[in-house]
Amino acid sequence: MLFVNWYNYTYFCKKVLIIPICSMQSSNKQKVKELILSKKIVTFKEICEYLNSTARMTIIRRLRDLSYITSYSHKGKYYTIESIAKFSEEGLWSYKSVYFSEFDTLINTCYHFINNSVSGYTAKDLQNKLHVDVKLSLIGLYKKDKLYREKYSGKYVYFARCFPRRKQQIIVRKLQNETTVLNIGKLSSHVIRDELKAAIILFYSILDEKQRRLYAGLESLKIGHGGNKLISKLLKTDPETVSKGRKELISADFEKDRVRKQGAGRPEIKKNS
Repeated sequence: MLFVNWYNYTYFCKKVLIIPICSMQSSNKQKVKELILSKKIVTFKEICEYLNSTARMTIIRRLRDLSYITSYSHKGKYYTIESIAKFSEEGLWSYKSVYFSEFDTLINTCYHFINNSVSGYTAKDLQNKLHVDVKLSLIGLYKKDKLYREKYSGKYVYFARCFPRRKQQIIVRKLQNETTVLNIGKLSSHVIRDELKAAIILFYSILDEKQRRLYAGLESLKIGHGGNKLISKLLKTDPETVSKGRKELISADFEKDRVRKQGAGRPEIKKNS
């Protein structure tokens, strides 16, 4: 009889205690959500003060329930939630000079950007893109054999470790470092001299369709960022055509003996007998 009473007592206590605990957890989760929605980004200290709690693991659990994201800038000091962060095509989002990434940490973001770049990145170039110091992250990835690097003009350029991708990136990097037909590197702005412009347009006019596309892509590669737009404007052609030529040169995926790939162009018109 004593055993039954003790069992009933224990069961009763669990019933009474579980409901308030669950309710408290739900309340804290809602409070954290309201705080983040009102401020967009918050620090851990701000959450603690708002909940009047210092229970770190409890707060972390509430953040996990909300699918939280930490900043890759400011040493991961800031938090937000997925419903707030509006990531760009590159996977970045910022608010009040605090930066977040779809790829989570700074080191993961550096790794993604290097592997998906057209011609690799120097530490300075990637720093300008991510708005934080990336030198230690790049060195760490290199030492762990996650990236490859070579020196160009006295500066290290970081490339993908995977050979096929690295080979393409190095080819484009070498093209960009060489003296280009447009001589962009020696100009203070993207302005092309009239004599040079006339010569380029004349040469472009005597090429067939495939040669024009590849030539436009080549000059775009030499210029680097913004090359598609500049070349399409100069040659009065669609930026997509320039981009296609650029991609074909990098991948070497084009017909070397035909103007167009097999099956490309307008469908043949059949004559009725």
